[in-house]
Amino acid sequence: MGFELYPTVNLKSDTFSILVAPSTLFTKTHNCNSNLQSFSALYVCGNYSGILSYLSRRFTKLEIRRAFTVFQLMTILEESHHSLIFVEHDPMLYENGTQMAERVSRALRDTARQATVLLYSMGIDPFLEGLAETADKVFYFEEMPRYSPKLLTKAYPKMMDQAILGEF
Repeated sequence: MGFELYPTVNLKSDTFSILVAPSTLFTKTHNCNSNLQSFSALYVCGNYSGILSYLSRRFTKLEIRRAFTVFQLMTILEESHHSLIFVEHDPMLYENGTQMAERVSRALRDTARQATVLLYSMGIDPFLEGLAETADKVFYFEEMPRYSPKLLTKAYPKMMDQAILGEF
């Protein structure tokens, strides 16, 4: 069973993926995704969350937890019984020890044996690069994907209004 977060971001079950994208992309795809209701989902953030206040509150099966230390994050992951887990990357958790990123990476990988895990970050840092080494997939969006613009009828007159040139 997979989960489509965005048309180009398909999360397969029992995998650990990383999404690096602007916060507007994550919140828009999260808030507009009606499939989220069919999952038992967990959202974990750290000391500071850049997107928590923008997430829609209409999802009743979304549990939100906050980890203030790396050890709290690993405990939350161990105790999780959810089928879909979103973790917002907080580089402040790893400031006291760079080796902690490796331990969290293993914990995310172990949790992915029983759930679909997505680590979300707004940007790349050395700690995220360490976490990415054990990920199954890494999705990177530097900016929001652009959609093709709709043509306006006023800007392009109909062909019938144009005169056809005669032969010389």
